[in-house]
Amino acid sequence: MTPIHGSERMENQTEQNNLRQINRLNQRGGRMLSIVDLMLDGTLTAEMAAFCWMAVEGGTSFITGAVPGGAGKTTLMAGVLSFLPPGERIATVADRSVIDRGLEGRLDPPVTVLAHEIGSGRWFGYIWGRDAADFFSLSGHGVRCVSCLHADDPQQAWHILEPLGVERDDFEKLDLQLYMHFGSGRSGRMRRVQGLHYRFSGELRMAYAWDPAEDDFNRLPDRHVLAEALARRRGGDAECAEAGWRRREELLRELSEREITRFEDVRERILRDYRD
Repeated sequence: MTPIHGSERMENQTEQNNLRQINRLNQRGGRMLSIVDLMLDGTLTAEMAAFCWMAVEGGTSFITGAVPGGAGKTTLMAGVLSFLPPGERIATVADRSVIDRGLEGRLDPPVTVLAHEIGSGRWFGYIWGRDAADFFSLSGHGVRCVSCLHADDPQQAWHILEPLGVERDDFEKLDLQLYMHFGSGRSGRMRRVQGLHYRFSGELRMAYAWDPAEDDFNRLPDRHVLAEALARRRGGDAECAEAGWRRREELLRELSEREITRFEDVRERILRDYRD
């Protein structure tokens, strides 16, 4: 039997914790949907998912949003969380103590601080008011902030967050923002990422937009421009960033073609890619 070393044991414990925290996001019952499920359902493309993977690997904080309930913003958030690098622990804001530990520098990086939603309800993982402002102030220096809220675009998100006391500089640390469309389609309910926004050249811009007439996604900047933005975040060059992006896109396409959809199985393949 191969012995398990201390670092490997700790990584396994971190991974088990993360899967528990992600499964607590499941609001629909049954199994937790994976990013591959969302690709198969047409919510986003493999190219878009791989772009999110590269952004998350680069350390970005992110939010997802949609005004109507049931649009899938929480499921999308969980799917993007599956791209976390190995060894990065998820700490869910179950109460104020997690935020206080972060403000006091007592959260050992790398760590993702997860709020289930920016909302005034008294449900598990929801935060509001001063808690939300302090939550977003944690982003940076090995701490990633992840949440979702009832907004359809960055302007609506800021309109919600500004009155809570969130600083503009903290909002601008959310380099990746994804907003959902929820409506009726030919075969029933349709959920699509209507806008994927990423910060490049110092400005949050839409990188992908959903075309409802064609039910297709348009990449707005040239792919190389987006690769350059990823490279700046990661501290590398655009060619390497684009090669990594394409490799991850191919992996996600393979999982989709083989219909490997169980969240844990998808996560294991992502972790394997990180290790290779």
